Order: sequence, then C-alpha cells, then structure tokens
Amino acid sequence: MATPQTLIASGSFTSDGAARTLTFSQPVDYFVIRNRSIWGSNPNSLAVESTWYSGYAAGQATTLVEANTGVLSAVAIAAGGAGFTEIDQRTLADGALVATGTAIPPATPAVVSDANNPAVGDIVRMYNTTGMLQISGIEFEVTAITPGVNFTLGYLPAAAFAAAATNADYRVVNDYRFTERRRWITAITAANPAVITTSVSHGYSVGDKITINNPDANFGMPQINGLTATITAVTASTITTDINAAAFTAFAYPTSAIAAAGVTHPQVIPFGEVATSLASPTDNASIFGLRLGTGVVGSNSDVMDWFAFAKEESN
Repeated sequence: MATPQTLIASGSFTSDGAARTLTFSQPVDYFVIRNRSIWGSNPNSLAVESTWYSGYAAGQATTLVEANTGVLSAVAIAAGGAGFTEIDQRTLADGALVATGTAIPPATPAVVSDANNPAVGDIVRMYNTTGMLQISGIEFEVTAITPGVNFTLGYLPAAAFAAAATNADYRVVNDYRFTERRRWITAITAANPAVITTSVSHGYSVGDKITINNPDANFGMPQINGLTATITAVTASTITTDINAAAFTAFAYPTSAIAAAGVTHPQVIPFGEVATSLASPTDNASIFGLRLGTGVVGSNSDVMDWFAFAKEESN
C-alpha cells in the first residue's frame, strides 16, 4: 500500500551554479527539483530533473539528463557526490573520527586528501594534524569536494604555514544550534577597517556587536584583544569591523612547534556573552533542510523549480 505524501513547500530560484541549502519547518521525505530553463530546448550534461528520497546517503541523487532533445536518460549520483545532503539538527551527535593518514599541503585554499568526503557545508573538527598543529582541535567549513579524492577548507589561509600537515584526521560536527555563536578566527587584516576571517560561516549581521578575544601573543596583534566592534559589512566568512588596525602588529598563526606547547586560539565572541552564558536573548536556529550540491542546481542563470513532500501522519 502506498504511503500518501503531502506537498509542504515549493519554490524557485535562479541558479548561480553554486551549492545552496533550503530549509523547512519539518522533515522532508521526498524532494524533486527541475531545471525550467533547459528542459527540451538545450541538451547538455546538466540534470533537467533531480530527485531525493529520505534514506539517501549524503551527496546522493537520482537525476534525468537530456543528452538529445526530448530524450531523457537516468543518471545516478553516488553517495559522497554532488547530489543532496539531508540536514536535521534535532540531534547534536557528532560523526565518527575519520583517520585519513594523509597530508594538507601549505597552500590556500587548504585541501585535505580523503576518499570518504564530508559534504560541502559540513563543519569538520581537525585532529592529529602533525606538522600543522596550529589547526588541531579547530572547526572548519568544507567549501568544496572532489568526490572520493579530497575536500577543501576554504577559510583556512594555510599558505602562511611553514610546513604541510603530515596527517589530518577529522570528524564532522554539528554547529551550535543557538545564535549568536562564538567563531574561531583564521585571519585579521592590519588595516582600517580591520577585516576578520572566521573558520566557518559566522552567521553575524551588519550592526551586530562583537568582542575579539586574542589573548595569546603567539598569534600577533595583541592590540586587538578585548576590543569591542560594530560589524559594518559581512560575507559568509568575513566580518568588516569599525576598528582601525592599521598601526597594529600583524596577525599570524604560530608555528606547529609553538602550537605543540599549547596555545589559546583567537575567537570572535558576540557582545553580551559573559563567560559561558548569554546575557542577551538567543535564537534556537535548529533547522530541517536539504543541501543541494552542484550536480543538481543547474548552471548560471538557470531557473530551478523545486517541490518538497512529507508523509501524511496516520490517525
């Protein structure tokens, strides 16, 4: 007997070719997205329709590709690929430790060789980064993957490091579900205004106030420690402040040898947070969602229509 499903949300967007995340008010059991712009008129290697079912592995999808006008062929995107990844933040359970035994070259962006592959948008906590101990224990956002080959820590300026990591274990971790959040700092410009880069997408907005915590002289720029700033501009991983840091000493990660002796990593702290308690109101930002990889979102300027369904509750 078939299980009835109800349309719970639908919409459309104009693609820029990049992965994106859709959020929903409840869990989704079935999802379909169609490329309105190329169906029946512009055969190419892009999917004209992609489907996801609850239970699919991360990165998986079932797609239809129009190789010739009006001729559709089914193509599967395997787990770990550029398909769909479910997001359910009802649980804070972290992923298992993945022992890659591989290196991170000292280059920007930082690329981790790994056949297992987290998904784009995942947050990974790095461990046992021998030769690059400056990043051990820190969380970074995955900004790109090559399925079965490697993944990229896009907000880590590893080119400034002296040596490669000769090992790079990690686990996928859940982000804090309450905003605002503390964020690790990976760079600060000695400029007016000072621009801060965080290791994951920070979620802050223009007008928010933050405090910069940089108590360890091994990271340089001690003048900025404890200063409170108003955010004047943002990107996903950068924060432009109203601090004039042009006369400050340079910010830089210490060497791996110094990190091995123990360091305190710099952080951005939302203004109003005292110790481990938030004095200001918090917002539970838990979501149900679906991350749409580059294999299912079309190309630049394509109009994408999507439909999300959930199983009907039985009485």
